[in-house]
Amino acid sequence: MKKKELSKEEVIHLSKLASLKLTDIEIEKLKKQLSETLDYVDNLNSINTTDVSPTDNVTGLKNVFFEDGKENTRGLTQEEALKNAKRKKDNYFEVNKILEEF
Repeated sequence: MKKKELSKEEVIHLSKLASLKLTDIEIEKLKKQLSETLDYVDNLNSINTTDVSPTDNVTGLKNVFFEDGKENTRGLTQEEALKNAKRKKDNYFEVNKILEEF
C-alpha cells in the first residue's frame, strides 16, 4: 500500500474550504495527521467486506419517536429552554459570530 503525503498547498486548500486560518506550525502538524488519516482510510478500503451485511442501526431500537397524539413529557418548551439564556433574540439563543471570511 502506497503512503500518500499531503502537500502544504493541499492542507492550505483544505483549510480555506473549512474556513480555518492556520499557522505554519499548524499546517505542518495537520499535514502529517491528515496524511495518516488518508493512510488509515486506504487501509480500511483494502479490507474484504463482501460477506458483511450493511449496518444502519447498532442499537436495536426500532422506533424512538412518540406515537401521534402522545404528549412529549421529556422535552422542554421553548420558554423553558430559553429561561436561563444570557442572551436571546426573537425566541432564539443569541450567540457571538464565530466564522470569519478570508
